[in-house]
Amino acid sequence: MNEKRKKVGLALGSGGIRGLAHVGVIKKLIENDIPIDFIAGSSIGSWVGAHYALFQDIKKLEEYTLGKKKEKFLTFLEPTINGAFSKGEKLTKLLEQWLDDAEFKNTKIPLAIVATDLITGKTVIFKKGKLVPAIRASMCIPTIFTPIKIGKNLLVDGGLSDPVPDELLRKMGADIVISVNLDNYIKNEKFNANLKFGLSRTALRSLNILRYHLARHSTASSDIIIEPYTPAVGIKSFRDYFTNKNGQQLIKNGEKETAKVIEKIKILLKN
Repeated sequence: MNEKRKKVGLALGSGGIRGLAHVGVIKKLIENDIPIDFIAGSSIGSWVGAHYALFQDIKKLEEYTLGKKKEKFLTFLEPTINGAFSKGEKLTKLLEQWLDDAEFKNTKIPLAIVATDLITGKTVIFKKGKLVPAIRASMCIPTIFTPIKIGKNLLVDGGLSDPVPDELLRKMGADIVISVNLDNYIKNEKFNANLKFGLSRTALRSLNILRYHLARHSTASSDIIIEPYTPAVGIKSFRDYFTNKNGQQLIKNGEKETAKVIEKIKILLKN
């Protein structure tokens, strides 16, 4: 393609296991020769984004994201009483192994990762240094993994402050921003108002509504928003992932939704 073409940024949003859909999005973009010049990731999007930015190997990305389940499961078996279910040290070591303990400067595609400071509530942006501490912080789901201290910041999941970091891509130099939002509860959930409103059901529904509106705010700078069908995350979806029931389907859902906007992206590249 012309060297003077517009630069494309890809924002990969938070969403836990639903992040498998990101793999499908990237696959479809590659198949259609859509360039990816910048990547910004939040939470699970930081892992997918970092792996692809480093290796640019979609087959390897799919293998490590969909598979390696025993290794992933073991990272949860690290109990602590320090404000979380797991210490996160096993996760850190696993990520270092999978990403060759690389640094941001080693990536083939410029990358940015976001996390949230638990003390100030502000978004913290990583663009240099080691990849793994940034990913570990960005994926630090509160109460699941222990917050990670980097410098003066006590960091947790990036999805709490910037679930789809599209504006960050503008600052990196992207002319066209493609965002992948996994928090569209309207699309992902069927809600039966006739059922009893238990405490957990009300709390979960309320949280998903909050995430929905935060994601809407977080994609305000996007030219293209891709929202794959990604059923709500909970105990069932977590179990299904580890029993290999829903992973491949989430990847296919990402491909399916991306296919719908390919022509729009090509028009933006031409104009």
